[in-house]
Amino acid sequence: MTWRVAVAIVLGAVACGGGGGAADARFPKRPEGCEVALYHDVPEVPTDNIGPVHAACDESVAPEDCVRTLKDVVCKLGGDVVWGVEAPEHKDGKVRYSGRAAHTKAPRDRAKP
Repeated sequence: MTWRVAVAIVLGAVACGGGGGAADARFPKRPEGCEVALYHDVPEVPTDNIGPVHAACDESVAPEDCVRTLKDVVCKLGGDVVWGVEAPEHKDGKVRYSGRAAHTKAPRDRAKP
């Protein structure tokens, strides 16, 4: 295996394993366990989308714990919303949740022109 193939494999694994996209400087990383609103459909509040997020857990993990894992990925990306979360996929002994990380938009100051 050439070094280029090895680098491509490592970069692919890093890109897939994180569960989210590149960090957005507007949204600093938040601690695990941070508060994250979950929406199955489009959020009810205005948001800035950050990107897709994924969590894969062993089937022995409680559903609420696996959802918490998904939310922790959102926290890592600086989000406070995860939306588009559907029923989990069960495959190869794993439970997979996915959604879109977002950050609530700050309200506009109407006093400014």
